[in-house]
Amino acid sequence: MNSRVLLVEDDLAVRDATRMLLRVEGFQVEVAASLSEALLKVRDNNKVDLLVTDYHLRDGEKGTQVIAGLRETLKVPLKSVLLTGDAGPAARELAHDPYVRIASKPIRAHVLMDLIRGLLSA
Repeated sequence: MNSRVLLVEDDLAVRDATRMLLRVEGFQVEVAASLSEALLKVRDNNKVDLLVTDYHLRDGEKGTQVIAGLRETLKVPLKSVLLTGDAGPAARELAHDPYVRIASKPIRAHVLMDLIRGLLSA
């Protein structure tokens, strides 16, 4: 599996652990801490198969903004996993989006991998 995953997470320890998990599972992983960093990553290479983003990012930025910004830039309904400790607002915003899965934090590695594989095979 050579799918390219863009991981947007502002917590360095969580970002490193998740990146390691995804790489061990065979994914090519790019990382960013914010929407602006994510946009820079896709500007240079706009092939992204899946986005994994935290809901609450620094400076009040939301993962939903990351999803919307990348979709607008890439001009595709980018498949995404939104990780959150507060699923209420995210669930309301994205409840009817067939390309988004919302997962509560903390998430077990096998649950995250099942969500990713399910989205990529859909």
